Amino acid sequence: MQSIDINRLFSRQNYANSAWCLEEISKIIECRERFGQVVLPIFYKVRKSHVENQTGDFGAPFESVHESFPGFQHRFPAWKEALNTASNIAGYVLPENSHECDFVDKIAKETFKTLNKLSPSEIRGLPGAELRMQELEKLLDLKRKSCVIVVGVLGMAGIRKTTVADCVYKRNYSRFDGYCFLANINNEERLHGLNHLQQKLLRKLLDEENLDVGAPEGAHEALKDRLQNKRLFIVLDDVTNEDQIRILIGQWKQKLYREGSRIVITTRDKKLLEKVVDATYVVPRLRDREALELFCLNAFSCNLSPNTEFMASIRPSLSIMLKGHPVTLKLLGSDRCQGTNFTGRESWRDWRKGQTKSIFLDIACFFKSGKTDFVSRILNTDHIDATTLIDDLVDKCLVTIYDNRLEMHDLLLTMGKEIGYESSIKEAGNQGRLWNQDDICRLLKYKTGTAETRGIFLDMSNLENMKLSPDVFTKMWNLKFLKFFSLFSMGYPLEYLPSNFNPKKLVDLNLRHSHLKTLWEEEKNTAELRWLDISHSKDLLSLSGLLDARNIERLNAECCTSLIKCSSIRQMDSLVYLNFRECTSLKSLPKGISLKSLKSLILSGCSKLRTFPTISENIESLYLDGTAIKRVPESIDSLRYLAVLNLKKCCKLRHLPSNLCKMKSLQELILSGCSKLKCFPEIDEDMEHLEILLMDDTAIKQIPIKMCMSNLKMFTFGGSKFQGSTGYELLPFSGCSHLSDLYLTDCNLHKLPNNFSCLSSVHSLCLSRNNLEYLPESIKILHHLKSLDLKHCRKLNSLPVLPSNLQYLDAHDCASLETVANPMTHLVLAERVQSTFLFTDCFKLNREAQENIVAHAQLKSQILANACLKRNHKGLVLEPLASVSFPGSDLPLWFRNQRMGTSIDTHLPPHWCDSKFRGLSLCVVVSFKDYEDQTSRFSVICKCKFKSESGDCIRFICTLGGWNKLCGSSGHQSRKLGSDHVFLSYNNCFHVKKFREDGNDNNRCCNTAASFKFFVTDDSKRKLGSFEVVKCGMGLLYAPDESDYRLQETLENNLKEVTSIHEADRHENGSGEAVLLKRRNSFLKDEEHMVAYQGWIQSKVNHVSHCNNSKGTLGSLQSILCLATPSQSQNIIRNFLSIYSVIKILSWVVQNYRRSIFQAHNKRSSTYKTRACLKVSDPFSKRS
Repeated sequence: MQSIDINRLFSRQNYANSAWCLEEISKIIECRERFGQVVLPIFYKVRKSHVENQTGDFGAPFESVHESFPGFQHRFPAWKEALNTASNIAGYVLPENSHECDFVDKIAKETFKTLNKLSPSEIRGLPGAELRMQELEKLLDLKRKSCVIVVGVLGMAGIRKTTVADCVYKRNYSRFDGYCFLANINNEERLHGLNHLQQKLLRKLLDEENLDVGAPEGAHEALKDRLQNKRLFIVLDDVTNEDQIRILIGQWKQKLYREGSRIVITTRDKKLLEKVVDATYVVPRLRDREALELFCLNAFSCNLSPNTEFMASIRPSLSIMLKGHPVTLKLLGSDRCQGTNFTGRESWRDWRKGQTKSIFLDIACFFKSGKTDFVSRILNTDHIDATTLIDDLVDKCLVTIYDNRLEMHDLLLTMGKEIGYESSIKEAGNQGRLWNQDDICRLLKYKTGTAETRGIFLDMSNLENMKLSPDVFTKMWNLKFLKFFSLFSMGYPLEYLPSNFNPKKLVDLNLRHSHLKTLWEEEKNTAELRWLDISHSKDLLSLSGLLDARNIERLNAECCTSLIKCSSIRQMDSLVYLNFRECTSLKSLPKGISLKSLKSLILSGCSKLRTFPTISENIESLYLDGTAIKRVPESIDSLRYLAVLNLKKCCKLRHLPSNLCKMKSLQELILSGCSKLKCFPEIDEDMEHLEILLMDDTAIKQIPIKMCMSNLKMFTFGGSKFQGSTGYELLPFSGCSHLSDLYLTDCNLHKLPNNFSCLSSVHSLCLSRNNLEYLPESIKILHHLKSLDLKHCRKLNSLPVLPSNLQYLDAHDCASLETVANPMTHLVLAERVQSTFLFTDCFKLNREAQENIVAHAQLKSQILANACLKRNHKGLVLEPLASVSFPGSDLPLWFRNQRMGTSIDTHLPPHWCDSKFRGLSLCVVVSFKDYEDQTSRFSVICKCKFKSESGDCIRFICTLGGWNKLCGSSGHQSRKLGSDHVFLSYNNCFHVKKFREDGNDNNRCCNTAASFKFFVTDDSKRKLGSFEVVKCGMGLLYAPDESDYRLQETLENNLKEVTSIHEADRHENGSGEAVLLKRRNSFLKDEEHMVAYQGWIQSKVNHVSHCNNSKGTLGSLQSILCLATPSQSQNIIRNFLSIYSVIKILSWVVQNYRRSIFQAHNKRSSTYKTRACLKVSDPFSKRS
């Protein structure tokens, strides 16, 4: 085991039965720690959690160590630790009933990938790399685990800093618990920003794809405890400024990372490393022998042998000209490999004369990081095959393609720009490519442009008062690329492009935010033009001069508010995308127009557009929202590919085509805000692709009887006053089994249908501003419902038991609401759903209802925190586990730490963070004085700080609750509050648990004091001064006792709910055992549910063995039997019989549950009766 590179750890159900297997896994983990071996676990039909916690069938041998492993008791702790470590290593899991062939194939492929990373082939093409790797590893001192070491890798561009760091990383990353190689940071920051890079790094290190790191400045501090749980290996490649280091790795010297972690930073700037690193490795140039070897590897890799005479002649020039620089050696060798007689400077000059040189320089000066297909199509217009030439550049190692973008080494980029500049240093007008702002300004000011000028890219954000003459482009008849771009200032400053400017070779013209009134007064040769962007040119009157632009593919004229005519588009047969959004002066499109290639047409906000011709049969998305059209033409059914039709806020629209159902490709139909639309056509043919139908704020009074939309997922309807509607006539119920979002706002609903089975797939339900007095009890069967909006239902007086997966309930301004069900929802042991319940301005809520709301949130939080702990999720959760709000001026009395004002400072008891600690209870009273919110989000925030005796602090921010934008497509509706409100939340914060490592009392908590400061924010995270936190409270949240009656009620309610579901299914689908078993398995489908279910049964058995008076415990026996199959029921009863005699348990059943069991006996099928489990004919006979 010690001598191999990869250890396969194969774990199956009976793995733990063998002491030899357990000893083997202990040795494998030891080799991983000592020698950095790669361990790839395979979990063959066994759950990882069972291996980690030694539970289930896998953990059976650990229940009795002395019997299972006689003589090995002393190895028991090491085995458990090894199993725990192995289960936390990324590996492969083969579930039950999976295909082993595919699984084996996947493992084989991944193993070869891993072997390739470890193979010496990684450095075979890199002469001298092994020596440099060893030198860097020596500075990293990987065996030393008593401190964090940061090493800088310094060197000029192209010297192989990244390569050396990457090889060291790949050879050693498996020694660490978390690792990340963040490549090309300088370029990635330019494309995506530092915040994106920080999220990418932290998510990789903590192995959590959906990690919310919050504000970048405090991210590391908030995640400090999680970072300290792992030994980390971090490589930051191509760092160019201090902000990159600070944001990405934080203040690492402040004990931010666990001892033994390593950080490598590659850079060309020595000053960046001075205050950061512990050591610096300067990558040396290649020695003569290494340089020659690298050249030969690239020059003669194509099965060619080096010519002795050639080698003798090239060696002196290599050492003098290239001076051991890897990139230039590889470049020169690659060209030799392709057959070029490359003998130094002459051949370089020869290459520079051709078309490949031109493409290379264009990319270096203008298109680095540009999308490959975009650049290829632009450069193709020179009657050359740019795609082939780009491939040639890739082969020559001059350009690389990464993520479909053209990238170039910094050294080659600098070289390319220098070559473009060297043609004439003294006279800028002779330069073919201009990107330098000073050079461009000089050229434009003095009109020194010539026929050599090929491209101009000008950033205008730093220019002030630059005046251009109309004839500035007169002599630039060969100009191919012209781009004026700006971050903050307006673009092209003239009203016209020069009349004598010939755009014959123009491909992409970008003049956003220009002052143009027209492009050209006369027609120009624009046959090569492909992309035109003149958006936000508010003075533009027409698109004249574009009649020859037949090859144009994208035309963006968004927000050209003065544009009246667009007749030039008539001839644009290649046009794919046309955008006239917010062209408020545009009245019509050309008649008889036919754009056969057009796929997307945007006319949103063209408020004077009254008619719409069918201009393309191939159109896929059509946006007419905000226009003045009165009807949609009947011929629209000819648009057989149309997927999106947006008619939102077409306030003059009165009619829809009667043949709407013929549009078989339609996926989205938006009619929101069409205030004069009174009827909707019948859909008597299934529109199987329609997923979104929005009809809120229309004048429609009745939904057609036939609405065949089998795949509808989102439906909104509101703003129409129905008389006494039940909701059935509003909904296209027929066959809508996929409906997930249903919004029925302000529909004058008085009641809802009792049968919600047709809405079983709904995730979000909005019933705001209706006249409902109650919700039907059957609403609890909507097991997928996550959001319920009841705002302004002022007649609603009570709430029934709500669905168990509900996350968001908004009952704002339910002025008549007095009571809520207890419990509000049925909770489950493996609770994963966080919740926010809002009862703002519900002034009639009685005291009992408020107590039920708070108690439900507390129990939910305890169960949810338990579930998080079992899943080994011990990090910080910024959002509350459960939060509630309701009118009131007093905090609950059980909050021991209460203060007037906005902050609390308190000392913590010595053993406050024991094994049952789960988090914090936080509560505030916020005073609202005639408040009306105008934002889409309101949040109550708490800044928390835990402090130890040594002065170390843990700081983090958590949310108590609030509200956000919700309900329908009509936007956020303001919320008015005029009194004090209580906001209460329970928050998970396992990461504050720390114990002393010295002294006699190891269970004593390190953190001895805590402080909390509360404030409110809006959607931009700004503190709001118009509200006042007048009271605040804090408490510690602990796990409930197993004997807690609320927990017992929760468990029994879950079982009753499952039983009722089974009963309903039996009546609906038959009484077969297979149906019941299928439904039960569906309810208990994930691992936590099943483990919790089995654990609960075992706890009942254990409790019976210690109790004489067992009525409360055995009261759920019948429910258990209802859930089990016959064979499982026999096992359950056998467990009970092992504790009590047959006579005792059956006599108790007869005395207390004779009637209920008899009823169950009559109802259940013969295959699923209690008597079948006991194998007797009559459950109440003397024999039984």
